[in-house]
Amino acid sequence: MEWIDPIFGFLKYVLKAFLIYGLFILIERLRPVEPNQPFRDIVFNLKWYVVYTLFAFLLNAIGIGALVEITRHWLGGPYLTLPEPRNWIETILGIVFYFLIVDFFYYWLHRFQHTSSFLWEQHKFHHSEVSLNVTSTRRVHWLEEPLILAFIVIPMSLLFHIEPIAVGLLAFIEIIWLQYIHLNLRLELGIFTPIIVGPQHHRIHHSFQSEHIDKNFAVFFPIWDILFGSYHRARKGEFPATGLTTGENYNNIWDANILPFREWFGQRYLGSLKNKLVQKKLLR
Repeated sequence: MEWIDPIFGFLKYVLKAFLIYGLFILIERLRPVEPNQPFRDIVFNLKWYVVYTLFAFLLNAIGIGALVEITRHWLGGPYLTLPEPRNWIETILGIVFYFLIVDFFYYWLHRFQHTSSFLWEQHKFHHSEVSLNVTSTRRVHWLEEPLILAFIVIPMSLLFHIEPIAVGLLAFIEIIWLQYIHLNLRLELGIFTPIIVGPQHHRIHHSFQSEHIDKNFAVFFPIWDILFGSYHRARKGEFPATGLTTGENYNNIWDANILPFREWFGQRYLGSLKNKLVQKKLLR
């Protein structure tokens, strides 16, 4: 009966997430950017969350997380130990410092997902969201898990040693923060806009307007966008529509699952390579 525990763990995890989503949905109703978002879009995202979480659990079950310890053993990390904070001020400073570094790694993963046509095929499902709201947070393909492991988790684990309790706290903050920046909420941060990411800043990133394309990659601190030339400061009252320039949304469980594979094995990538090899062979 050992198989029952993972099932209950999975269900418990999903139910907790749905509870948090529900609380944020109530907050969104206070001042929504889009008051009448189609309910079917939210339902699809909730269904997809279950699919995404299932694949994430399966990837962990086959031992993908072991790559962290393997890499640490191979490269000799972690190199830095964060001192235990002695008061609440040091705790806050430590959390800010940690997420500043996390955001640096996430910035470059995120930017590569937009600038690399190959990685874009995996990422565009997230950007096909036309009803941006808290349930859009995990509207990402499950291949995001190994990418996050490679680009963020492994580098951070090599850099820092953090006590297990702190890791749990940081993971919880990250989950809540990602949900916060996807809110369908007309919230402007005013003078804090260039300092900390909010829903308006991230909505700009999801916009299909030409001036917003490939802008605002950071998810915690806009400093990385400012330093690397991808910052667009939202104007007062600027809450654009979201989605792809092509208008596709992939709101189908099967289509969303096979989307990157269909593109990679299609004419543009594998098909194009095959044609080039055939042409090269004919020219000999």
